[in-house]
Amino acid sequence: MTLTRRQLLQGAGAAVSVSLVTSAGTAAASQSSTASPSSDSRRVFVHPQNGLLGELLDVVDSVGGTTLREYDNFDFVLAEVPSNRLDELLAATGVASVEEDDETGIPDDWSPSLLESLLPPDRSDCETHPDQRVSWGHERIGATEVEPDGAGVDIGILDTGIQTDHCSLSVAGGRNVTGSGLPDDYEDRHGHGTHVAGVAGALDNDRGVVGTAPNADLYAVKVLDDDGDGRYSDLIAGIDWCMENGVEIISMSLGGESESDAVDEAVETAHSAGHLLLSAAGNEGNNGSSSCTEETMTYPATHDDVVAVTAMNEDDTLASYSSVGEGVDLLAPGTDITSSTVDNHYAEASGTSVATPFVAGVAALVWETREESGPEPGTNEAVRSILGETAEPVLDTCAEGDGLVDARAAVGDDRATGGSDHEEGWSEDGSVGTLRDSVSSAFEWVTELVGAIIDRLGRLFG
Repeated sequence: MTLTRRQLLQGAGAAVSVSLVTSAGTAAASQSSTASPSSDSRRVFVHPQNGLLGELLDVVDSVGGTTLREYDNFDFVLAEVPSNRLDELLAATGVASVEEDDETGIPDDWSPSLLESLLPPDRSDCETHPDQRVSWGHERIGATEVEPDGAGVDIGILDTGIQTDHCSLSVAGGRNVTGSGLPDDYEDRHGHGTHVAGVAGALDNDRGVVGTAPNADLYAVKVLDDDGDGRYSDLIAGIDWCMENGVEIISMSLGGESESDAVDEAVETAHSAGHLLLSAAGNEGNNGSSSCTEETMTYPATHDDVVAVTAMNEDDTLASYSSVGEGVDLLAPGTDITSSTVDNHYAEASGTSVATPFVAGVAALVWETREESGPEPGTNEAVRSILGETAEPVLDTCAEGDGLVDARAAVGDDRATGGSDHEEGWSEDGSVGTLRDSVSSAFEWVTELVGAIIDRLGRLFG
C-alpha cells in the first residue's frame, strides 16, 4: 500500500494481515531478508519522481535509512528507514511515493497427502520408483493427446524452490532471491514448489508422474522461504530474474491481500517485454459458481496483465475453496491432483495454486508451436488469446472466465503455429492475425487484378 503522510507519522503500525493463496544476471544488487524490520523502522519501496532514480540512494541514506535492494528492470528501490523519519523521506526532493513491502505466500494449512501406492522402495534410486501415473487433471485438459511437449520453452516457478534431484523432475536452473540462504540454493524444503513444478513439467520418463509440458525447461525461482512465506520485494526480484534470463512464462502460485504499485510496475514491465505471467486466483472460497458478484481473488491475480486461474473438481464443478471475481481468466483442474513433492515422494494436493501450473504448461505447448525464441512482445498476448478463445465452457458462469483450459484445442488452433517469421497484428475485434500474411495477400490480389486489366485491354485494342 502507498503510505500517506498521516500513516508515515504514525510510525510502525500493526502488521498487514495477509490472505495467503495455495498453490506455489542477479535480480538485485544485494539480497534482502524476508524477516520483518525492527519495530522502530519500516521496510518500504521508495518510488522516484518521473521514474528517475537519480540521487534516490543518497536521499535514503540522508534520513538514516539503508537501501536493501535495487532492481535491474524497475525504477524503485527497497529500503529500511527509521519510522520517525519516513515523513522526511516522503517530503524529500525526488521522492514520489513510499509504500509498505507487504507479505505474500501460500496457506498455512497446505497439507499434501502422500500416496502409498507411489512410494518407492528406495527414494534415492530412481530405478525403484513406481510406473508413471497420469493425474485426472492431465487427462481432462487433453494434455495426453497432443504432440508438443514444451521443448525449448522456459517456465519460471516462483515459489518455495524445486527439489533438483527429484526422479520425476529436471531443473534447468534458478535463483534464491529470498535472502535466506545462498543465491544458488533454490532447493525446496517445503514441498509446495516441487508439487507445482511437477504439474507444469514433470518428465515423461515412465516413472512417478508426468507434467503438462514434460520437456519444458523448469526454473526454480525461490521467492518464498522454507515456511512458504515471502514479501512483495522478493516476488519482484523473482520477476526481475526471469526478465534478465529470458524466461518466457512466469508462474506464480501465491498471493497476498494488498495491491502494490511496485508489483504493478514489475508485472507491467515484464508483460510489455513479452513475458506471460500467470497467478493463482486464491483460496478464499465462493458462494457457488453462479455467484458473479463476489470478489475474493488475491493479488497479483487481480492485475489485468496476469492470467488468473480458478480451480475445479473432477466432476467439473467449481472447487468450494476457489476464489472468484471479475478478473478470472481461466479454469483448470485443482482438486486432488497427483504430482511430485520433496524427498522424492509423490502426493495429492488441492488449490488454485495447483490449477495454475496446468495453464502454464499448456501455454508452453502453444509457445513451442510458434517456434519463438525467448520472450517476444505480442507473442505473449497471442498465446493468452489462444488459451482463452480455445477454452472449454464448463460452468457457463463468470467463475471460469473463458472456460477450462484445453490443450488439444489450443495447440490445434491455426494461430498457434504463427512461427517466428510472422509479426502479430490485431483486428479491431481483438482476434489475432498475421500482419505480413495480410499484406502479402493484398499485394497478390492487386497484382492479379492489374494483370487481368492489362490482359483485357490488350484483347480490346490489340
